[in-house]
Amino acid sequence: MSRRKRSLLWATMPLMLAVTAGSAIGQNAPPQRNPSPLAPGDLKRPIFDTRTPVYEAVPAQENSAAAMVADVDGRPVTLADVADAIKELPASVASMPFADLFPSVVANLVRQQALVIRAQQQAIDEDPTIRRRVKAAGDRVLANEFLRRQIEPKVTERDLLDRYNKDIAGKPGPAEVHVRIIMAATEEAATALIAELRSGADFATLAKRSSQDTTAAAGGDLGYVRLEGLNAEVGAVAFCLQPGQFSQFPSHSGDAWFIVKVEDRRRRTTPSFSEERNRLEQAMLREGVSDVVSRALTGITVRQFNMSGKETTAGSSE
Repeated sequence: MSRRKRSLLWATMPLMLAVTAGSAIGQNAPPQRNPSPLAPGDLKRPIFDTRTPVYEAVPAQENSAAAMVADVDGRPVTLADVADAIKELPASVASMPFADLFPSVVANLVRQQALVIRAQQQAIDEDPTIRRRVKAAGDRVLANEFLRRQIEPKVTERDLLDRYNKDIAGKPGPAEVHVRIIMAATEEAATALIAELRSGADFATLAKRSSQDTTAAAGGDLGYVRLEGLNAEVGAVAFCLQPGQFSQFPSHSGDAWFIVKVEDRRRRTTPSFSEERNRLEQAMLREGVSDVVSRALTGITVRQFNMSGKETTAGSSE
């Protein structure tokens, strides 16, 4: 954002207690001299208060994550929500400067909350089908987090460097294309936009006007991206186009339709380890999934049934 480096700094000042001599001095005791300001003081007791609790000692990152960036009819949208939304974007978009992504991501989250409010007012969240789908989404989040916590500690810097030296060091860099996209909600809307492009409309201007993607403000510009930085449907089209060409038919991906234009093509020099680290880490995390899933199934009783309700398997996975 410069999104991954954002932080909210909180200044904290330690509470220092003045140490005073409160005990009575015997009449025959020798006169006391003022101690040197460099003297360590009475080492039999701490010079700081060790009993008074310190409140609001929440890590800066947690305070920052909870910072509210919008209020939608009493429902907060926080920086943590923004961060989560950016993580769901394609890598090529998520790597854009935070200042560029922030306004459009917040706007999307506000619209989403408004839709949720209206859906709940119509009791859509009480529909059994919707409840089932919400539970499935929650299950996916938990399963993915379990996988991450099981695999991530096992992917060390040494492992990543070894993979880099094996697969990347000394080899030609990856091919990249400079891509612009326009996202439309329906195939009909995307087809109408393609007709405008065929009539001579400027792609970037059209993207700013009509694209529903977070890159609309930048004229749909994704910058230079690799094949794996795009979803499969858009990537397949982008890497078939020549500079200056745009797709003649919309590509369907997820719940949207995309029009793609390629501005330029290039092959990069061999990337450094620091440039490749995150990509290598994600690849190695994916490779560890199968083993974690197999171990998770061990000792769990699984029963399966066919569509008529007849049991087809039974027993415990060993």
